[in-house]
Amino acid sequence: MPNWLGHRTFTIKEIEPLSPRVKKIVLEGEVRAEPGQYVMIWVPKVGEIPVSIARELNGETWLLVARVGRVSSAIHSMREGDKLWVRGPYGKGFTLRKGRVTLVGGGYGIAPLLFLADRLGGLAEVRLYAGFKSKDEVLLEEIFREAADDVIIATDDGSYGLKGFITEHIDYEWPQYIYTAGPEQMMVKVVREALRRGIEVEASLERLVRCAIGICGSCSLDPLGLLVCRDGPVFDGKTLSKIHDFGKYWRDFDGRKIPLIH
Repeated sequence: MPNWLGHRTFTIKEIEPLSPRVKKIVLEGEVRAEPGQYVMIWVPKVGEIPVSIARELNGETWLLVARVGRVSSAIHSMREGDKLWVRGPYGKGFTLRKGRVTLVGGGYGIAPLLFLADRLGGLAEVRLYAGFKSKDEVLLEEIFREAADDVIIATDDGSYGLKGFITEHIDYEWPQYIYTAGPEQMMVKVVREALRRGIEVEASLERLVRCAIGICGSCSLDPLGLLVCRDGPVFDGKTLSKIHDFGKYWRDFDGRKIPLIH
């Protein structure tokens, strides 16, 4: 698919609060992405952030935006009919496979798994495991139940669905392939267990992405020197097993490593 170097203007068609800090932003038009790819969203005079594509369907593009900083807060303050500047799609997405497929997601990081579930429809039997902190943070359950064959939800506090971390409830005997997106510590557990069992697995990493075209190096991964913006954000399990930063470090705006767990 094309990698657009310039920004295109999209009109916000719909805004829907999904949880206390996450909104679904629906844009008029499609960016023509593949599941797992992302776009850079620019708000003039504020800044630019990477956002995963949650869905492309019927001439619409869905984004899930969590309020975490200046740019995302500016997007949260927008209204239907406002404009967003978009460049992309960028990066390497998921590999589409047939057979029995398990998706494992957590929090708002689950967004690219909806897009993936849409595209796997008719190709694979899809089971989704989704983990959230509490009931009021559960996202898109009804839509996922339409896109997947089976949906298992867990909350850390037990206020909805199964109780505990979603990684405690995964049946690894069933799938032929596993895809995961969300909190990195969750994905580390999923990838390790999948590799131990000989199951092919892919994970979508999140890092500080600034240029999106492999120039600035802010998203580099040691010791392979891979770039999340260009070589990812989706990586296969064998590659992740060789990346020392996976589950351990993030880079800040100065390129310094910051532990993911303090």
